[in-house]
Amino acid sequence: MAIRHQLAVYSPVPIGAPLRGVAAALRVTTDPRPALIDALQRDFDATSVVLTGSGTQALQVAIAHAVRRAGGETSVALPAFSCFDVASAAIGANVSTSLYDLDPGTLAPDLASFERVLSAGARVAVVAPLYGMAVDWDALETLAIKYGTILIEDAAQGHGATWRGRPLGALGEISTLSFGRGKGWTGGGGGAVLFRRGNLADSATPDAPRTAVEARTLAGLVAQWTLGRPSVYGIPHSIPALGLGETTFHPPVTPTDITRGAAAAALHGARASREEAARRRENARWFRERVPQCDWIRSIRPTPGAAPGYLRLPIRFARGLSAMASPTRALALGVAPSYPSTLADLAPCLTGPERRWAGADELARDLVTLPTHSRLTGAERDEIVRMLHQKPR
Repeated sequence: MAIRHQLAVYSPVPIGAPLRGVAAALRVTTDPRPALIDALQRDFDATSVVLTGSGTQALQVAIAHAVRRAGGETSVALPAFSCFDVASAAIGANVSTSLYDLDPGTLAPDLASFERVLSAGARVAVVAPLYGMAVDWDALETLAIKYGTILIEDAAQGHGATWRGRPLGALGEISTLSFGRGKGWTGGGGGAVLFRRGNLADSATPDAPRTAVEARTLAGLVAQWTLGRPSVYGIPHSIPALGLGETTFHPPVTPTDITRGAAAAALHGARASREEAARRRENARWFRERVPQCDWIRSIRPTPGAAPGYLRLPIRFARGLSAMASPTRALALGVAPSYPSTLADLAPCLTGPERRWAGADELARDLVTLPTHSRLTGAERDEIVRMLHQKPR
């Protein structure tokens, strides 16, 4: 008997995507990567694009390139609370880093902390909007211009979100995208670096992927299509050794080009991903109207001018998922804990001049996310809201 377990995040994989991926990998069809580059240049207003094997690799390439451009001795500013892959990318780029704090009420950079890190010498800064919660890009650009800092927009979680009408991924001097399985728009893997000043792609071109990587990408895409149903996903999720849904640190690897199969699948899934983003926004609005405003729950405020993509809906629940009346049931409904630690706790070598990150600490303790995708049923939404009304244990 199948064990139903709701997905925390869902990226649609149309039935034709794996088939097109296989055809591209076997070179039955033309190389889809030039077409993907053209689409990204058009949709994200980029002058040049570098495709990579993952979103983490894209960020690693972007950081290394920006540091070369900045020249001299510089550190890279990173958010103190973010996806662990941000730390992996910085370590892979072999750069000096400094962490800045976040505002727990918006998930945006704490501007005072951000400016302190820039004034201490960071001439490259990574800004990574979490769960598609766009940040005040104008305020960050003002500080970047003041200190001569290059902003890298890590839009891996930004699919479907906009800032003043512009999509996330189209804001930074350098931006990165991810086509990983949990990013809303997927090819089963892959990423992209988008440049907006001159033709810079040639200086950052990664190595070609091996045939084995192509095969693994296609196998993962088929698995993602198969497991993208709560009734099926519950089976592998019930096996602890697989570690599904867990947040882990992945050591950096040498960047490679995106596989043909991933590029073909991403192109084929673009329309479905846009339709899915609209469903996520609808479900997020439904939750925001019904999530209780009480002593143990605090909402995350969208930044004025932003239209969030709501890859997941973040909220702050006192002491986090473990304090809910039934953490096991919450997980089965797709409610998920956020990152279990700050980047300072994960990798003390990243810290830099700052020594306290109160906002990041609060988010590591309290932040949980609600599922917003189209696989969520009405009954599950209702049950999640009822659960949130119950006082913490």
